Amino acid sequence: MKLFTDLFSHMFFYGLIAVVCLFGLVLLLWGIGLTVLPFHWVTTRLLEARCPQCKGFFKKKLVNSKIVDEREVLRTVTRLDQGVLYSNRLFEPNQTIEVSRQEQVTFVEQTILKHWECKDPICGHKWQTEEHDDFEGSLDS
Repeated sequence: MKLFTDLFSHMFFYGLIAVVCLFGLVLLLWGIGLTVLPFHWVTTRLLEARCPQCKGFFKKKLVNSKIVDEREVLRTVTRLDQGVLYSNRLFEPNQTIEVSRQEQVTFVEQTILKHWECKDPICGHKWQTEEHDDFEGSLDS
């Protein structure tokens, strides 16, 4: 029993030290501007580059892509106009103004079909994905 109580107290002490050190590391990384976002970005990029069949990393290769559907839609967008009102007096400060307005704008919505293939010749898996993209503009330009 004495061995268990000694071991438990040491494990608790070392666990507490590990938690404090981990907390200090997180504070240090946060202090220099590194948050969870870079780690999340790297993880998602690694998982996106995998073959769904053999699960190999960096095995995804784009064979071709084509625009399946393309249409114009109207959307209401909030714009923010900024400006400066200059004063005529010597010691009066200039004033900045912001005007928020809504504008109806033409957007192009695209549906893109991409064909992928695994780089590993043993796997050779082929699949396709459908992606949606939109941008401001028209089909004429």
